[in-house]
Amino acid sequence: MLRPRSLSTGAAYEDYFRYTSGRWLHDEQRHQRLRYQRFNVDALKCMAMKSVKADGVDSIYKLGEGRCNKAFRVQLTNGRQVIARIPTPLSGPQHLVTASEVATMRFLRERLGLNQVPRILSSSSRASETPVGAEFIIMDVADGIELHTVWPRMSMRQKIHLVHQWFSFESKIIDAFSGGGYGSLYYRKDIPVHLSRDVFLNGTKDDEFVLGPCTQQVGYWEDRYGSPTDIDLDRGPWADVSSYLASITNCERTWIAKYAKAPAPKFVAPWVPPPHLQIPEDHIALLNAYDKIAKYFIPRDERLNRPCFTLHDSNPGNIFLSREAFERDGTVEISAVIDWQHTAILPLYLTAHIPRFINSANPEPGQKEEDFEKEQAYLQKAYHALYFETNKDVVWASALALNGNVNMTQRLPRTAQVCWASGYPYLKRQLVRTMLEWQQIAEWQQIDGSAVECPISFSEQDVAQVPEDVRAWEMMEDARWDLEKRIGVELDGWVEPEDFERALQTNNRLCDEWETSVKVDNVGVTDSDIEGVWPFAGNN
Repeated sequence: MLRPRSLSTGAAYEDYFRYTSGRWLHDEQRHQRLRYQRFNVDALKCMAMKSVKADGVDSIYKLGEGRCNKAFRVQLTNGRQVIARIPTPLSGPQHLVTASEVATMRFLRERLGLNQVPRILSSSSRASETPVGAEFIIMDVADGIELHTVWPRMSMRQKIHLVHQWFSFESKIIDAFSGGGYGSLYYRKDIPVHLSRDVFLNGTKDDEFVLGPCTQQVGYWEDRYGSPTDIDLDRGPWADVSSYLASITNCERTWIAKYAKAPAPKFVAPWVPPPHLQIPEDHIALLNAYDKIAKYFIPRDERLNRPCFTLHDSNPGNIFLSREAFERDGTVEISAVIDWQHTAILPLYLTAHIPRFINSANPEPGQKEEDFEKEQAYLQKAYHALYFETNKDVVWASALALNGNVNMTQRLPRTAQVCWASGYPYLKRQLVRTMLEWQQIAEWQQIDGSAVECPISFSEQDVAQVPEDVRAWEMMEDARWDLEKRIGVELDGWVEPEDFERALQTNNRLCDEWETSVKVDNVGVTDSDIEGVWPFAGNN
């Protein structure tokens, strides 16, 4: 029997603990720190052995890692293989994220009978209570072919069949709850009573599962600061839509008050956010304004507020197809769906969306843009028709944003949620529109517009400034994306390890060229004026 040893937490397994799947051109130590997670490897092996009654472990290797998890494939001596996952500090609040993911996966598999959800064999959501020394989940291997590896060569007929398969899978999930509120799902035993709400299935209170704090992430605050314990965020659960919407602005205000700082650059480069759009007090004032009108954008049709699981990770890397069926005659059968971390239960009108494996698809090499757009439109309409024309869930179908047409009831909370990072000019544009179109909005929401005055107001100067602010923000984003493309990096300067040196050389060359041109074109600009302006200026 393999027994845990202190050695298994040391240098011998350092590459298991640290992030090795990429590097950053800037601020690499911080990125690494937020993804670093030590654990007792031998103890994890023992848990894997115990979970499938094996006598030993033949091998363990890091299968992959991302922002929030490290995944290991463990080969046991009895021929079984399992996946062991360890969350990183970026994944969110300790205990809650793992406990909710376990409850969600078991609910979907055991209550709803969705065998495509991998079976959990062992887990611990409390690092202090396991010899592993970290939270973990051990589950069955997701068998099959990853969808993204075969999507480019799938025929239209196969893609339509996949949409049908996804509909059969998804429709059971979004129709699971009949009431109870909003949050994330937990076992009743894992959440204190004061942090839980009962959930209802078919009108009946469930004895085993409850709603608890929401684990869904925005992303950008956590990426910069981790998951601080010194600020109080409203994570729910929430009894109604109004409380959930209030939590969005409450959380954003809390983050801004704690961390946001008004920039004071001596030189504003094209990729730098316009300073007048990064004033914390203005952001807070805008969020306060949104609070005043939020209730008027809650759907009056209560069916649109039905609690629904969020399925925002329906990307082709998380969906597996039966290898046997596909290789036999091209039959498309979904064999596994993975990545249920951060799943929440929120109002239907804010969760309904076209699956990402459709909307995130790119044109295939040599495919005409016109043909690609026709294919996308056809797949979207087919997905919509499965809910609407079959009468399976016309409410879900009515909330879908076909052709990217997101309405204000959906757009407002989304932009408020990312106000500091990317939403300020867009949230202000929507609030100005609300003021200008108040009579039409009041009529649409069946409010007496003559009796209820618009709760918010903007000056003529504010109104006139909005289009210019939106253009300035979009130009900044375009400049940043163009620079990342020229260097060959992704968001925040991430690059694959084997491409790091090339990207670093390109970055340094472009930086030198930019600094030289700035000094030539702007008389009097010094090195100190442009220090730190280049987005990938050095590493530490």
